[in-house]
Amino acid sequence: MTIRLHLPYEELPMVETLSAVPHLAEDVSRRLISACNLCGGTTTAPYCPQNGRGLVQCVSCGLVYVGQQPDAEALYTLYSANYFKNDHSGEVGYTNYAADEPNIRKTAHKRLAHIERFVPRGRLLDVGCALGFVMDVAHERGWQVEGLDVSQFAIETVKTRWGYTTYHGSLTEQNLPSAAYDAITMYDVIEHVPDPRAYVQEAARLLRAGGICELATPDIGSLPARLTGKRWIGYKLADEHVYYFSVATLTRMFNDAGFDVVYVRHVGKHVTLRLFLDRLGFYVPLLARPLQGLEQRLQLSQRSFYVNPLDIVAITARRRS
Repeated sequence: MTIRLHLPYEELPMVETLSAVPHLAEDVSRRLISACNLCGGTTTAPYCPQNGRGLVQCVSCGLVYVGQQPDAEALYTLYSANYFKNDHSGEVGYTNYAADEPNIRKTAHKRLAHIERFVPRGRLLDVGCALGFVMDVAHERGWQVEGLDVSQFAIETVKTRWGYTTYHGSLTEQNLPSAAYDAITMYDVIEHVPDPRAYVQEAARLLRAGGICELATPDIGSLPARLTGKRWIGYKLADEHVYYFSVATLTRMFNDAGFDVVYVRHVGKHVTLRLFLDRLGFYVPLLARPLQGLEQRLQLSQRSFYVNPLDIVAITARRRS
């Protein structure tokens, strides 16, 4: 039985005022990725080398990824409390993830309503559940919810606030029961994990026949990504994002794992005006600066609205029988 405590975040003891930037140690060891995670190909070409991220593209299938990656244990150290609240979100993490709860909940309602077009409400696993907002919205909508995250801080926060069943660590390490779920969500997750193919394969094992997996991730093949080049905001999280997908590579990954892709769309998020203008500054700083001054004078920073920049792709896929 789920116990919903509904503690506000300011009353949770693990939430602090943080400013340090979460990052990997400069001397962290990195391994050369010798074979493509999607097709196994071994021939690559540099991809957008001017952004300095060390990206390569598989010549065989087109998957883009960081050519030399830290191991999973090192990578997951990024997701401490500082990841969810820090003063350098332009580099990594969030300015204040907890404070953005109203907007994240609005976005979650929109995305879950879409999923419910394809599968009846049942048991849902939210992979990369963060502080639990998507889980709680799903619970409100009638789903039985569970969550998973590599962040111990996030898992403890969810358990303290709501008491939902959560799992700590990689999806592939949990040994959860087969065919146990009706839906699995992976929002802003697949680009972070060292073995995305294994995640999708595990999702197939965990879903019942006809179950739905939906993920959302930056679309490296989108028009905004191609037009903005090295300045594309999808590249800003240097240590976080180790894989970059297009519609074609995601579709192949799902097909190979036993899914049929039933819907592809570009999705947005509800964001504050301040966040929108901060992100606009990556592309058009001369326009963003005067607008930022105006929003501060008029005290509009927390006004929110739905923004779809058309560079985040959501794939809805059904588990084959």
